[in-house]
Amino acid sequence: MFVEQGIKAVRMDDIAQELSVSKRTLYELFNDKEELIYQSLRYYMEDSRERRLHHISDIDNPLEIMVVNLRDMIDAAPVAGRIRRNIRRFYPSIYKRLEEDVQSKSKNDLVRWVAGCMECGYFEKSVKVKFAVDVLHHSVHGMLVNTLDEERPSSELVEMMSYSLLVFIRGLCTIDGQRIIDECTTKYFSNI
Repeated sequence: MFVEQGIKAVRMDDIAQELSVSKRTLYELFNDKEELIYQSLRYYMEDSRERRLHHISDIDNPLEIMVVNLRDMIDAAPVAGRIRRNIRRFYPSIYKRLEEDVQSKSKNDLVRWVAGCMECGYFEKSVKVKFAVDVLHHSVHGMLVNTLDEERPSSELVEMMSYSLLVFIRGLCTIDGQRIIDECTTKYFSNI
């Protein structure tokens, strides 16, 4: 309900009615609406991450895994950005907690993918993993939560994110990695 209708639009009465429980029961389970929002959105974000990881479970190439995950995150960016902007605006304490939860997992995933690409020879040996991860992470995060993009059409945001991330990743690649990026671009990014 929070994702579909917006955080401020959903009242505790609406949630209780949707779940066929009393409002009192909700308050027994969650101390307040903020805790319910936090737990709901944390579950939503973790479920999205798990679905992305499951989606790539049959891919064994770390560069393709990275590209597919980034594509899935980019596809979800318009909704995720709207959610993050609303949380930051209306519930800053929840925003801080969620960002701490989600960002550490996101960075760990990126470290694993970049290191895997280096081990397979798809990224140049001179790549500084921490620096590359920080650039990738801050690029995606910045585009997701930047309030300047609230007026940007979703399709333009997705195309902008796709282009900027693929250009950056391609710059890290060896010749073998560039070949894989070209294949992945054709296979997964028809929008650019």
